[in-house]
Amino acid sequence: MSDSEDPEKNGLITIPIDRAFSDGDKKIWPKHFDWEEAADDTRFREKLARLWLQKIGAFEEGVEYTVDQLPDGYVMIDRPRRANPEIRDRFLYGHPSGYYFDSCVKFFPHFYYLMTGGTSQCKCVLCTKMDKHKQYKAPSQKKTSTTSTTKTGVAAAAAAAAANNTTVVRRGPGRPWVRPIADVEGTPDVFRLAIKKLKERGTLDEPIEEPGSMDWRAERTPLGEYLEKLTLQPSYVPRAGELVLWIPSLDGELRWNFAKSRIQIFSRDEKKWLGDPEWCAGVITQTPEEAIVIHDLQHTTEKAWDLNYSGFRVETFPDPNSTDKSYSLHYKYIPLKCIKPFNSLELFCEDIEHAHPSIRHAMVVMSSFSLLDKYRFKGTWPNGSIYCRGIFLGAELLVVGDAVRLKPRGYDVDSEVLNDAVDVMVIDSIRLVLRNCAGDVTKAEQLAEQYSVRFQGKVYTRFPKRADNQASPLTPLTHDEIVNAFQYVGMGGYGAWYRTHSPEKSVEVSQDMIIGRCYEPDAMNLLFGTLSSEMDLHGVVSMREFSRQADARIPEGKHWFWGDYRAETLALHTLNGEDVSHYSDARDVKMWRATLKVIDGTATNADVRDAKIPQDVGRPPRETKPSLPFAEVRKISKLVNTGLATDLSTNVSSAEETNDDSESEVDFSIPLPVRGGTEETEMGDYIPDDEPEPKRPRL
Repeated sequence: MSDSEDPEKNGLITIPIDRAFSDGDKKIWPKHFDWEEAADDTRFREKLARLWLQKIGAFEEGVEYTVDQLPDGYVMIDRPRRANPEIRDRFLYGHPSGYYFDSCVKFFPHFYYLMTGGTSQCKCVLCTKMDKHKQYKAPSQKKTSTTSTTKTGVAAAAAAAAANNTTVVRRGPGRPWVRPIADVEGTPDVFRLAIKKLKERGTLDEPIEEPGSMDWRAERTPLGEYLEKLTLQPSYVPRAGELVLWIPSLDGELRWNFAKSRIQIFSRDEKKWLGDPEWCAGVITQTPEEAIVIHDLQHTTEKAWDLNYSGFRVETFPDPNSTDKSYSLHYKYIPLKCIKPFNSLELFCEDIEHAHPSIRHAMVVMSSFSLLDKYRFKGTWPNGSIYCRGIFLGAELLVVGDAVRLKPRGYDVDSEVLNDAVDVMVIDSIRLVLRNCAGDVTKAEQLAEQYSVRFQGKVYTRFPKRADNQASPLTPLTHDEIVNAFQYVGMGGYGAWYRTHSPEKSVEVSQDMIIGRCYEPDAMNLLFGTLSSEMDLHGVVSMREFSRQADARIPEGKHWFWGDYRAETLALHTLNGEDVSHYSDARDVKMWRATLKVIDGTATNADVRDAKIPQDVGRPPRETKPSLPFAEVRKISKLVNTGLATDLSTNVSSAEETNDDSESEVDFSIPLPVRGGTEETEMGDYIPDDEPEPKRPRL
């Protein structure tokens, strides 16, 4: 190395890092063709050295520093910017979470964690998210369906805070019976009870707990784990219960064919167009156990498991207006590249009139919603609000923390929209507002005179003229402010963001104003080839208009169908091959209620019988009764006595009986193989040859 090339000869001090400990993983580096290892990471290493020395108090002003290399397993990778390919954006990969660091400042806490030997818990943004995911991760790898197969809901209500409300209580002689506040299944109605308390107290603010409902009790753990998982995964990943466009297979790439003016399949190997994809509409009923990366949108990356574990299970969507649900039996496990958001139907399916029938079926339910995980009741008489953690709105599942695109006010299918008309809201709360609650909830059929869904959150825009006009001077959000504002990684890739209102102000909108989730910019480019926020605006609004005319469940003059739960909203009878809700033979409310009392230790003898808990029958054995020797058993058992008197030397195998006339004695000292077995037998996992292999790996 010449003097001009030696950093220290040029006043740059090189600091060797401690290579004794690193959690970097080369296996998770991007493998897409346009991602390349950065030719020079000097500037990044200089920033890292400066932060390091400032942290330990060894930094001197006027002196320039650099670390000799990045920790093992970490690399600076760049790729061309979609809007301007001449510019290459850089990202640091190697973190075990699979995500990247997009700045040195964000990576430094993890770098310091590595340099100190991992002796304390890392507080970087990626480790924090990964730790939260581990905290809520299920104890086993067995898949669970996140769509409830039992009935939960708001209008029908689900369970109560006190079990004694399920009983009918007699007041003294000559007094009338006290009518219980319960739903149609006899389960305590916590929402009517909450309104009753609200009227009595004037104000109310309490959590919604339903210990008297088996549905609520069974859903607590898996639902909480799933909602926590959603906060850690990218927004472009389809969610359980969502409607999507899908094709069984994709041998090629989806590209815009300028000659045909539509999206078709292009074979890069054969250098020719393969025609239109045969789109269907379906429901996501299982999501992958393996991590999804952004490259899976176009090319399926290497997976450790087969598609039945690393892919999505999609069931073809049946007609919600018909009792024929046979399309639900048509399902397949497919990779992410075979799935597109149903909201973007107009972009991917040119001829909707001649498309698969399931597409029109899915359009029917686009003006429907159902609330998910109702957790708190607040109110001041006579108005109250039920707070929820999520909502199925049309095709999508939206949860608190999601960034969603807002429809321009007054927009309809005949309107023209400007490129700067779509704003983005980060959802802080989702609630069902009850206005003018019923004075006597024991008699009223409706909880309130008026219901409405409200989304609340901060709103941001990419266009200065729509920004907060009170801010002076008008400045966009800083990099750190963007990171704090959005839950998704990389939202700065859209460009500058502005607040539409002052930082302390939140905005409320109805479900009609929501278009859909706002995906990360890299995902937008891979899915649609554009960062335009209104690319599916016309399609969503027009499908909702179609739904209001086609869904037989929407009353005249109304605009939305409100379902208690997702299966009801989609009018499904089965999910994952199992009957759901009141279609399920396993739904025995009387047995469930008795089982809960057994669990809570309040069961009577009648409850134990209703719970149908297996019991030992017959007279219990005497503890002092001695075991009989085999000789004594022979005296009292005709079968054993007869068997012992038999000459076993004449028993031969079936093969010898048919193929050989010679006599052969069977060796009964060799144990016969146990078919099936139990947990106590070594061959307990035996599977006959004619039985199909399980769809999921045996763990």
